[in-house]
Parts: sequence; structure tokens; C-alpha cells
Amino acid sequence: MSATSLISFFIGSSHCSLQLNLPAYHLEQRPEHHMSDKTIVRDRDQSVSADRYAPYFLSLINNRLSWGASQLYLSLFDLGLNEWRILSALRNEPGIQALRVSEMVAMNKSVVSRSTRRLEEMGLATAQLEAGKRLVWLTPKGAEMHDRIIQIALRREAALLDGIEGEDLDMLFSLLRRLTDNLAKVEAVDRELAGK
Repeated sequence: MSATSLISFFIGSSHCSLQLNLPAYHLEQRPEHHMSDKTIVRDRDQSVSADRYAPYFLSLINNRLSWGASQLYLSLFDLGLNEWRILSALRNEPGIQALRVSEMVAMNKSVVSRSTRRLEEMGLATAQLEAGKRLVWLTPKGAEMHDRIIQIALRREAALLDGIEGEDLDMLFSLLRRLTDNLAKVEAVDRELAGK
């Protein structure tokens, strides 16, 4: 599911001073500038109210979860988030084609191909031809890597769902499944607006 990740970059200290010995007339000759109301828009009548806009929350949650996972998995396992998702797909459905992986993880086929190739280079996955189809499997090393990472993924999920239990948790997953089903309707709107 996958939210906007906010990253603050601080350069130097949070408090810094800069002293310039400029002639006094430089300051005196700088006129105060006011932008004309004709060149700017001040009203917010058409803006989205973030606390009532579902895509905002979905994007925020997804982006922060993905950013955190990406940094963590890279530092611990030298694996990016795309590689982890493919490991997970292959653990769930061993011996599938790249197209099926792409469908499962909702990633572009070229990204899946590139990430799968990296997994093969690391000895975590292998491809075999069966009945004319190129099927991808985890190696024992890949399965072991998946089983290590899944423990971290589940701990992160538990932290995310902290305080949501019982009927609330059932309702949450019911709503998430409904939103997932509604993606087809969103895509239909996109095609209509694009004239396709």
C-alpha cells in the first residue's frame, strides 16, 4: 500500500550567522518589494484537505515505510527494496515467470528484470527453462535471506499496527482490500481522461 516521505537536510548548524561589511547605502537603497495581488493566488478554496484525502495518507504511509525499509535492508543485507519484494514473491510462488513477479509486486517489467538479474548475480535466485518458459526460483541462499528479512518486515508491521486489534484490525484489512479492488476503477478514470 502502500505516502509522502519528509526528509530534512541540515547543512551546518541550525543556527548560523553571517556578517557582511556592506556600505550603509546598500541597505538604504534596497526598496521594500510587495508582490501585486494580480501575480499571486492567496485563496485555498480548491486545495486538498490532507486530513480528508485518502491518497495523502496512503502515499505518506507507503513512502515512509518504503524509505525506512530500503535504508535498513541496504545497510543490513546490501539489498534494495525491489530485490526484497522479488524475494518475497518467489518465496510465495516458487518457479514463476518475470511477468508474474511484476504482477505480484506491481513493478515495471524492466525493473523486475534488472532486480532479478542482481539477485542471480548474488546467488539468491536462479532461472531455468521449463517447457519453453523462463522460470525464476530462489536458491537455498535466497530462501535463507528471505527468512531473515521477513522477521524484520514483520516487526516493522507490528509497530505500524500497534494499538489496532480485533475488529478494528479486521475492518482495516477489509477496507484495504476494497481499496485495492477499486484501483481498477481509478485506472478506468485515468484512461477516460487520457482519451484512451
